[in-house]
Amino acid sequence: MKPAPQQRPPQGARGWPARAADACSRLQTWLMVACLAVMVVLLFGNVALRYLFNSGINASDELSRLAFVWLIFLGAVLAMRDHQHIGVTMLVQRFGRRARRLVHVVCQLLTLWVLWLMAEGGWAQTLIGTGTRLPVTGLPLAVFDAAVLYAAVAMGLLVIVDLVRVLAGGDPPLDAAAEDTTV
Repeated sequence: MKPAPQQRPPQGARGWPARAADACSRLQTWLMVACLAVMVVLLFGNVALRYLFNSGINASDELSRLAFVWLIFLGAVLAMRDHQHIGVTMLVQRFGRRARRLVHVVCQLLTLWVLWLMAEGGWAQTLIGTGTRLPVTGLPLAVFDAAVLYAAVAMGLLVIVDLVRVLAGGDPPLDAAAEDTTV
């Protein structure tokens, strides 16, 4: 029999960092909805205009591609917050509490290093992209690269918060496991 999942504490019992993280999560969710809506409207509108009136929206391809890129990276940040990225936990689940905590800290440090590389590359590409313009809309190419930079920084902050929580004595999450009650 499965234990009942833990409920989040009542709103007043949570500190301001948790409430701020929840607000950011809701904002990112709404931004994802907006990106999806922009994609649907632009692509459907462009197809309808092409077939019905033999014309189209010139910028629809670039703007829908931009919305798609941002949708993906916003979703990656939300998945990181909720521990929904794929994780192989069958070995770690067999460890004791201290070993699991040690493995989690090492994995989070490696993740932080990879996110640092991602942020460094995203920053370099964003700087390069400021001088290049998209052909139809004239937007700087940096608007695509900024999504990578944003995702790396946001996920890095989430990893740092998780590291502080685990090093302060909290249990490491059972990433991607059905028994994960920290979500």
